Amino acid sequence: MRHASQLRATAALLAATLLSACASTPPVTTTPVDTTDTNAHRTPPPPVQPIPRCAWSQVRGVATILSVTSAMANPALATWQFFPGDDIVFHPLPGGAARGDEYKALLRRPMTGPCEAELYLVGPL
Repeated sequence: MRHASQLRATAALLAATLLSACASTPPVTTTPVDTTDTNAHRTPPPPVQPIPRCAWSQVRGVATILSVTSAMANPALATWQFFPGDDIVFHPLPGGAARGDEYKALLRRPMTGPCEAELYLVGPL
């Protein structure tokens, strides 16, 4: 019965091979890497400009409307004359105001830096 022992040995070897194949780790699969650069077509953001720092002086006085529109690029600004100092400034026109109206005002003038004068209206005279 030589065949029976060879048949058992072959069956045992086949069973061991099949069991070891099922117990092995699965093959490692890698995901394809996207080679397109998403930032290739973007422009870098512009550098942040620092806000200029200015030293100010403040003067209380009277502001008179010279013109309801200004020669500036912004038509929403009126032309004002501030006393004392005879400064010409551009500031929005209050509702119902007309040429020649006068207002109590505060003018902030820059002493240093690239800042522009700022007019604050307190109330009509």
